[in-house]
Amino acid sequence: MKRIISLGLAALIILGTLTGVLISAVYAAESMHIPDVPTSPDPDKDSPGNPQDPDNNTSGKPNILTNEGILIEKYYYLTKNNQTYLVLVLVDTNIKASSTESFNDFYFSLLTSNFYPLSSKDENYGESITSRAEVLSGKGSSTGDKNLRFQVEVPYVGWDKKGNEIYFRMYYDYNNEPIAMEGYEVRANLSQFVPPTPSEPDPVEPDPTIPDPATPYILVQNYSYGEGDVAAGSDFALTVNFYNTSANISLENIIMKVEPTAGLSITGASNTYYIPTLGAKGSMTKSIPLKCLTSATPGSESVHITFSYEYVANDTRNTKGSEETISIPIAQTERFEVSLTEFPTMLYPGDNTNAVISYVNKGRADIYNLTATIAGNIDDPNQIQNLGNIKAGDSGSAKFSIASMEAGGQVSCVITITYENEKGDLSTITKEFTCEVYDNSGDFIDPGLDPGMDPGMMPPEEEAGMRWWQWTLFSAGSLSVGGVSGLWMFLKTKMKREEADDEDI
Repeated sequence: MKRIISLGLAALIILGTLTGVLISAVYAAESMHIPDVPTSPDPDKDSPGNPQDPDNNTSGKPNILTNEGILIEKYYYLTKNNQTYLVLVLVDTNIKASSTESFNDFYFSLLTSNFYPLSSKDENYGESITSRAEVLSGKGSSTGDKNLRFQVEVPYVGWDKKGNEIYFRMYYDYNNEPIAMEGYEVRANLSQFVPPTPSEPDPVEPDPTIPDPATPYILVQNYSYGEGDVAAGSDFALTVNFYNTSANISLENIIMKVEPTAGLSITGASNTYYIPTLGAKGSMTKSIPLKCLTSATPGSESVHITFSYEYVANDTRNTKGSEETISIPIAQTERFEVSLTEFPTMLYPGDNTNAVISYVNKGRADIYNLTATIAGNIDDPNQIQNLGNIKAGDSGSAKFSIASMEAGGQVSCVITITYENEKGDLSTITKEFTCEVYDNSGDFIDPGLDPGMDPGMMPPEEEAGMRWWQWTLFSAGSLSVGGVSGLWMFLKTKMKREEADDEDI
């Protein structure tokens, strides 16, 4: 009996000790007032993502309560419109939310630590200021109190991958009362934070009650560049009229870029134009000063125009672009020259001679289907020269045969040159000349000639030189003349001597 009583008392003592330990533990937990960390927090439709749900592009441990009473409820990376954001859902446990929130002058900036602003993209070097903040009204925090909750999106945030400490400053006005005018300076460790590869968030199912607006485009309605083809080497203005295709969406921040091809250049202006806004179904006209270079390709050059712009549809800002190409007809100045370089001035009946034309293409465009023909009162009036295509800078010639049997008449000829330009337009050049045909009908014929002899034949020439008897007579005459001369000289000398002797006596 005593043993039974002893065992009962021992059991009561052990039971009492365990009860006291449990009561102490419960009391200690209540006195610390540490909020429980839910293992699976409720998703929040006002801020995208769940920190433990990789499908929603989040990571890290939620519900980090800092010493300043700021609860970091969620955090994740977000990429939209080619811009990366760090998104934080914060709860100020020091402030109770009321039914009529007035939320103004929110300021949030990253300072240092492992998360830092990318100063190369941010005008405010050394800090990154939130681009958007909103009150998540009507929602209680995980502490069970309806504190003031808000979401901030901080653009251009880098991560050094060396740690997970975040350091930021924030203050705001709430119900027209400044909260923490000196600002909360918060340090916290975003445990196990590994930013995912930036990507666009999962698409949100569209609200069937809100129709999806048609995508707006900018289209060129009409354009002008003057009358006729644009001459190479000339200046002209390209006037472009374009419009917004949407009947209910306005376009903003429009950038118009003009890119002409190699034969055209913009003169005295930039190739980029900024247009702040273009209303729904609105239109606008821009005039672009251009010059057509002398080296422009004959036929056609083009101008490529691109538009980039923004618009808001269903409370979402979107970026879009469109492009157009405009063709400009180009005409090179024709400088095809033809000259008559050889032609006869006198013809003999039945003789053949030549008439020659020379040509040169001094322009920058090719000449096509060059043909030369001759017409006139000649023996062969149907001569045709098909000279083909003549490239820019090339030259050549064409020769025609000229003959006529009409003695005493006159020959009149016209040489016609035809060709086409790059557009198929036909051009004609003519060259004229005349010449006389010699009249040989009255030429003199010697009547002593044998009638059967060809009047054009000459009588045979006699043998040249003196005959023997002519040489004999010539020698005798020469000797006689010499003898007489010698006798006369002898007598004259003798007479002079006799006269001299008489004077001496």
